[in-house]
Amino acid sequence: MIHQLSGPKLYLSSIALSLSYLIGFEPFGYQFFGLLAVSALFYFAINLNEKRAALLFFLFGFFLYCTGLYWLYISIHIVSGAPKILAILLIAILSIYLSLFHSLFGFIFVKLHKRIANEWISLLLIAPSLWTLLEIFRGYFLTGFPWFSLGYMESGSLISSWAPIGGVFLVSMVMAMASSAILLTFLNKRVLGSLIIVILIISSYLLGTVNWTHKSNESSYQVALVQGNIEQDKKWLGSEFENTLTLYASSLSNLEGTDLVIWPEVAIPSLKRNVEGYLEYLDTKIKEKDIQMLILGINTQDQNGQVFNSMISLGEEENIYQKRHLVPFGEYFPVTEGIRSWMQSINLPSRDIAKGDRDQQPFNLGNLRMLPSICYEDIFGSDVLDFFPQSNVIINITNNAWFGKSIASAQHLQMSRMRAIESGRYLLRSTNTGISAIIGPKGKIHETSRPHEYSVITGSFFPMEGRTPYMLWGDTFSLLLSIFLMTMGVIIGMLRFKN
Repeated sequence: MIHQLSGPKLYLSSIALSLSYLIGFEPFGYQFFGLLAVSALFYFAINLNEKRAALLFFLFGFFLYCTGLYWLYISIHIVSGAPKILAILLIAILSIYLSLFHSLFGFIFVKLHKRIANEWISLLLIAPSLWTLLEIFRGYFLTGFPWFSLGYMESGSLISSWAPIGGVFLVSMVMAMASSAILLTFLNKRVLGSLIIVILIISSYLLGTVNWTHKSNESSYQVALVQGNIEQDKKWLGSEFENTLTLYASSLSNLEGTDLVIWPEVAIPSLKRNVEGYLEYLDTKIKEKDIQMLILGINTQDQNGQVFNSMISLGEEENIYQKRHLVPFGEYFPVTEGIRSWMQSINLPSRDIAKGDRDQQPFNLGNLRMLPSICYEDIFGSDVLDFFPQSNVIINITNNAWFGKSIASAQHLQMSRMRAIESGRYLLRSTNTGISAIIGPKGKIHETSRPHEYSVITGSFFPMEGRTPYMLWGDTFSLLLSIFLMTMGVIIGMLRFKN
């Protein structure tokens, strides 16, 4: 019986569910298996006690993050040179931390379900809202880490049409509700479950026909995204420096008349002040080629010696952006000086990158207002809201070489697509090793590169005007809706229980 699930059966069930959930994401893309995994989790939850449900959900999360984030091992051990045991330990600690949110869901949900004693209220109101609420907390708490949020599974699909209203977390709620409806059809509530599924499909389709934004009156712009494909272990070698500069400069040769050229994060592995001559050469070259603007990633340094991960532009207008949302233990290290000294003693990266100011401006090129973002800043919907509605296109530059030939680049691209859908803007994504892409306002990938090979992809895009509802209220809408639905579920359930 399910209520007796324990020991090896509990472990095997959690492994199976985590793998089913994982393959719902890219590069696998079997979303239906992800939906079924959530349905199965909810089924287990309504048949287990609080402790076993908490353990099942914890193990589900732990196996999910250990397998889905295995590429962190490449970054920590193979690229950065940390001892193998330290890399494994850090991944385990991160997985345990993230799994606590899932465990908390299992415990609270079962607790409330027992008080309510009604399956449809628990599954249609409590489960989706509580799932979403804890996803929001996970996406914000301690700088946030929303990787594997349920809504990202549907980037560019039918259900993602909810994103312009409430962002990825509203998509998560709709997905969780769909999983609950699927479960209800197997619990002798076929009419109710089928009705909810039909309502969600029709409403998602109708929302998908709404154009929240529109093209400006301007004609399209031509863009080229350069993917240098320089491996991380070679990127900062002095012997490779000249080759890197030559490679990127040569990419401009066949781009005459292109409006915008974008190079990836830290395309030039140096401080800006050390390559001013090269930048002047590039500025001259793009003017000769009638290229209006070149955007590239480089490190900059202020008068106090602080180093920033930056994006700059050359050409008709010069702009600069300094990364605001830094990667913990990648770009800054929240550790004691003693631990920092130990890291230095074994040649581990330990120097902090400085954080850019919150109030920064879009990049300007004529009537183009380009929202700048660097690396994993584009996995946080709230981070880009500061630049709207004035920004009419999103730029992202990334270096996923840290993670080798893993599934990380496909996962990251899937999350990037959600930013385009939420804002109704094109997203232009230039990466070092892939996957570079031109993404349309509804999440469609118009042009893309093959990962782990040099490429220059070209295409066109339009500046977009208008506001999506998500621009107005951000994640606040999903947060308040989650609280409201959960409160309503508890009140209705308690009243029914008393009667």
